[in-house]
Amino acid sequence: MIKQHALFIYNPFSGDMPDKDDIIASICDHLGNYELWKTTGEKDGEKIKKLVKDGDYDLILVGGGDGTIKMVAEALEGKKIKLLPIPFGSANGLATCLGLKTWEDSLESLDKGSTIDMDLMDVNGQVSLHLSDFGLNAGMIKKFEDGDERGMVAYFKNSLSSLRDIKPYPFKIILRGKEENVEAKMLIVANGSKYGTGATINPGSKMDDGIFEIIALNPNGLQEWLELTYGVMREDLSGLDFVRRWSADRVSIENSAEAPFHVDGEIVEVKNKVSFQLRDHKIKMYWHPENHGL
Repeated sequence: MIKQHALFIYNPFSGDMPDKDDIIASICDHLGNYELWKTTGEKDGEKIKKLVKDGDYDLILVGGGDGTIKMVAEALEGKKIKLLPIPFGSANGLATCLGLKTWEDSLESLDKGSTIDMDLMDVNGQVSLHLSDFGLNAGMIKKFEDGDERGMVAYFKNSLSSLRDIKPYPFKIILRGKEENVEAKMLIVANGSKYGTGATINPGSKMDDGIFEIIALNPNGLQEWLELTYGVMREDLSGLDFVRRWSADRVSIENSAEAPFHVDGEIVEVKNKVSFQLRDHKIKMYWHPENHGL
């Protein structure tokens, strides 16, 4: 049993887990001194900030997807409270990057005390935990959200439609005082390595090294799409002529064609210019090193 003073925040609406109540009970049995709090969808961010300010917590567990974890991360800025994600969302991008594939992984990480001082990205003033992207993936998510169908079949159908219609977008990358014009079907700014599906788009990255990566993907034709798919599956994109990669702690990207834009799984308003930088504050985050999440 964990002796830390813990706050367990969970989103009752995230994911599709019919046994979520039983899982929550099992997690609570694992804790000693804890408080349980659920989100409602009404001013949750403000309420969580007040909870953190008024409480005296050593640990916060977050059962939800990336959006719920992000709300808590924003409330922890300037605090030394440890954060443990519990993958309750539909995709769980951050938890996947941290090697927390199941709630059992989360508890195992807690028992072992495996933590990193994780970097936080700032995207035009808002927090980003693991990755943002322009273009293909964001476009598929937008079609999925705008459509009437739900589920993975609908997402797959939208993926096929996007692949048929895809065109490269022009971007201007402003990095270390230099400008570079790039065309890409997808441009990714990533602190983490994986999407929630487990697809590795930023192999070899670390979430606590003080830098993030910018990856431009511009495959043409079926052969290059297959090469990209194979590279993602084997977690190695080296040697692919249509992949470019930079490392930085800050970058500005001009998105003149208004490519769809997405941050940590959420579609955000398209901006002509987006600035990325690492925040000064880091979060002490639990992870599962044996699952090679980083």
